[in-house]
Amino acid sequence: MKTDVLIVGSGCSALYMALHLPEDLNILMVTKKEAELSDSFLAQGGICMLRNEDDYDSYFEDTMKAGHYENDAYSVELMIKSSPDVIQDLINYGVDFERNEDGSLAFTREGAHSQKRILYHEDITGKEITRHLLEKVRQKKNVTLLENTPLVDLIVRGNVALGGVIKRNNQEEKVYAKKVVLATGGIGGLYKHSTNYPHLTGDGIELSKKYQIELKNLDYVQIHPTTLYTTNHERSFLISESVRGEGAILLDKNGNRFVNELLPRDVVAEAIFKQMEKDQTDYVYEDLRPIGKEEIESHFPHIVEHCKEKGYDVFKEPIPVVPAQHYFMGGIKVDYDSHTSMKHLYAIGETACNGVHGKNRLASNSLLESLVFAKRAAKRIEKSLKERAHYMFDQTTLKLNVDPLIISALKEDITSEDVSTNSVMPFSKTGVVDLICKEDGIICGLQIFERTFELLDEACDVEFFASDGDHVEKGQLLGRVKGDVRILLSGERVALNYLQRMSGIATYTANVQEYLKDSSIRLLDTRKTTPNNRIFEKYAVRVGGGHNHRYNLSDGVLLKDNHIGAAGGVKEAIMLAKEYAPFVRKIEIEVENMEMVKEAVEAGADIIMLDNMDDDMLKEAIAYIDHRAEIEVSGNVTKENIARLTNLGVDYVSSGALTHSAPILDLSLKNLHVL
Repeated sequence: MKTDVLIVGSGCSALYMALHLPEDLNILMVTKKEAELSDSFLAQGGICMLRNEDDYDSYFEDTMKAGHYENDAYSVELMIKSSPDVIQDLINYGVDFERNEDGSLAFTREGAHSQKRILYHEDITGKEITRHLLEKVRQKKNVTLLENTPLVDLIVRGNVALGGVIKRNNQEEKVYAKKVVLATGGIGGLYKHSTNYPHLTGDGIELSKKYQIELKNLDYVQIHPTTLYTTNHERSFLISESVRGEGAILLDKNGNRFVNELLPRDVVAEAIFKQMEKDQTDYVYEDLRPIGKEEIESHFPHIVEHCKEKGYDVFKEPIPVVPAQHYFMGGIKVDYDSHTSMKHLYAIGETACNGVHGKNRLASNSLLESLVFAKRAAKRIEKSLKERAHYMFDQTTLKLNVDPLIISALKEDITSEDVSTNSVMPFSKTGVVDLICKEDGIICGLQIFERTFELLDEACDVEFFASDGDHVEKGQLLGRVKGDVRILLSGERVALNYLQRMSGIATYTANVQEYLKDSSIRLLDTRKTTPNNRIFEKYAVRVGGGHNHRYNLSDGVLLKDNHIGAAGGVKEAIMLAKEYAPFVRKIEIEVENMEMVKEAVEAGADIIMLDNMDDDMLKEAIAYIDHRAEIEVSGNVTKENIARLTNLGVDYVSSGALTHSAPILDLSLKNLHVL
């Protein structure tokens, strides 16, 4: 199976991301159980919102203080400042937050909040939000949601996510995707007492450990102070933080208060544990009666009903409560756009850790954080896939520049006839053949592969299960070609020649680019390309993550050794070029020693190419140029030696090896059969 984006999970972060991805993307969502069985549905209290600019400082401080000031400050800023837009999205989706009599949004307060800034819907805010998101997702034609379909593994090549392995109807199935998003929830299922669903067992964390994806703060586990005490082994029922925010109090066995109920969760939980130990009891009491009967009935109807089912009347007596595991602040380490340390892999929601919560989460920040960073991830994915879409040849380029080259290659292979094919297949029959990858790499040139068969017969139908720029692996089915068997046989060699050559260049370029990933250096190709294949080979360099230098001699001024010799010297060559070339063009000059470097700087070259210099001379030249010109390094630059250039302070590195030394990527057309 192939999709554009694979999202694992069905909580609010997964659903919100699906709603913010472009509708022209195919999205596959898989979830371990039924879609409604996510912790997002269980969230009782509410979701925070920045009420106005005056509230920012106190909201920021409340979040940081609750997190013991171990929070990532920029993540906190992003979350808070994004909250009004997220809330407006939810309202547009139909979420019914409580309102005041004048129609304005009603806010409540919870533990460790200095102000009322929490929106809510009775005591089932998470359910209200998530059910509306799920309803919207089910309406999306580009989203497929598979329930009771767990992710059992990732498909990985090197440090790149290629997709995932799902288990459907007791059968494992590979799903290849351009982007993979883990929204697998928390770890409560690993605990005896937890407010989480028992099937949430940290699956995303385990897979990350398997593939050495960076993790963060795995010991930062939040214990919620108040869940309804029970002797049965069942999911702990949460008594929301907002109950204490509205005035409920905590009592010891003698009916005495022992803690400030509005302190951060970890502080209150610790106080409860100490009191239980002191009293030699398995619980303490929470008394809701100070809130008032009318407010309890309107704000917390589901808590009232659940307590009644368990034999407690909250209007007449305190209820027994005990701390239980509730939330996981640690997780898969992600950046501000929810990208992990593995390429093409994202993590959102409780399974991710962007540092926003620090050591302890502030009440009602979880839903907000999940939505804010899911939306940022969606925008990052959209941008990334749009950039890849720019790789394709447009129709004008295809018809004017590409088609004649493909036709020429076909003519070279078929002069008068294809004797072998005509001898075994004298009449037209429809067949199909598989495109198989025989080694790991980056696929490139699928459009040219398809075009080759189209030029022979427009009736050929080519279906791909990968896209240019995808990391592919040995044994992977990349596509199928259906058509006249004679066309399939006659066109296969030319089609594969282009595809193998372009994929090899893209793969080699990506491997070289890997050494430059932590630098600002731009990797450039050269004009050392195969005759009549430059348009294909330079395209492949771009797909591999490199950049094109001059396409041909009309593109720019690059004065090399023989130009300098013909002009009579470095200064003379630069002067003549400036007089002749339009002012919009930069003047680049190739130099081989320090004397030439000094002349080039004095003459005002825009770019100075340091060619075939040893390390000592390179450092001397770079220091002398001192930002007075851009610097390019060239000369025998290969995958094996490029790492030495990363910290020298150069702007560009050009390598002819990208096109003249890249091996092919082994691909094959196999399993041809007549239909």
